[in-house]
Amino acid sequence: MFAFTVFLGCYDRGYELRFILRFFIAFFVLFVVWIGIVFFQTGRDTRMSQWVYDVYVKKTAIADGIKGKKLVIVAGSNALFGCDSKMLSEAFDIPVVNYGVNAGVYLPYILYKARGVINSGDIVVLPLEYSMYNYDGVPNIQMIDYIFSRDRDAFFSLSAIEQFYMVWNITFKRLYDGYMTLGGTRVTAGLYGAHNVDRYGDQIGATKKAKSQAIVDELNRLKANHFGEEYNKDSLGWKYIEKFVKWCDARGVKTVFMPSTLLKFDSYFSEDKERWFYENLANEVRKKGWVYVGNPYDYMYDIKYYFNTDFHLTDEGRKMRTKRMIFDLKSTSYPTL
Repeated sequence: MFAFTVFLGCYDRGYELRFILRFFIAFFVLFVVWIGIVFFQTGRDTRMSQWVYDVYVKKTAIADGIKGKKLVIVAGSNALFGCDSKMLSEAFDIPVVNYGVNAGVYLPYILYKARGVINSGDIVVLPLEYSMYNYDGVPNIQMIDYIFSRDRDAFFSLSAIEQFYMVWNITFKRLYDGYMTLGGTRVTAGLYGAHNVDRYGDQIGATKKAKSQAIVDELNRLKANHFGEEYNKDSLGWKYIEKFVKWCDARGVKTVFMPSTLLKFDSYFSEDKERWFYENLANEVRKKGWVYVGNPYDYMYDIKYYFNTDFHLTDEGRKMRTKRMIFDLKSTSYPTL
């Protein structure tokens, strides 16, 4: 009886091991098939990615047309809508290209794309959206859609875990769109698109008069962000930024970090974690040996200065914000400004 019991125990363990092995083999095979399904639809131009693509094409052409030293603004749409590059150019007597497009494609791609237009001796100003400092490697639908449809090479610049997340998090709807798309069509109407970007790369058309009641109502429904609560000093975002700064240093490119603009909420001043974040972000950057100028609170404005999101300024707001940028940049002892 004892021997029979031992035999059954060995049999059960052997069966369990075989079951586990077969499970993982099946999982691996299915995942490889899934990877194939994902990659066979890459390079197909989706309509969702069209306006961002159009704007990057135009801004890249602007940057490539500048001979010699230039100032490049690198961020998302807080820069697209929030900087008057002509004012900056005249203030510092240097060509300026606003290379901010959309924070939705996330930090890795924004920095990856910026490398293509930055030359030795340039100055790079980084008014990064605050969420970028908290980037954790998990992509959103915009990042997934854009990289797979418009810039497959960028996928291979990501870490292995990010590549896994890109493949794992793509939705069935996005795959359907990829396989069934008839291709993107250049955006020539509406607020977003290259048709509303001027010769410096700045957004135009976001005027106070252009704000409809629906936009105003949407703005009034916005709630405060929680960037302070979400802050992680060891985030992957910091590692990407460090790698980018080292890349710039190796080419004699000077980098200057600045605050993003952000719709003002009381909680940014009253809640402990939020207040700590905005009061200490500059110090967190400087502790790494980098240059940060400006106070985030000075770049928070009332709702009347925002167009359609808590990062998008109206023309009036962007002129006010740019004046502040010029003041802060001129106040620094940074030798290249």
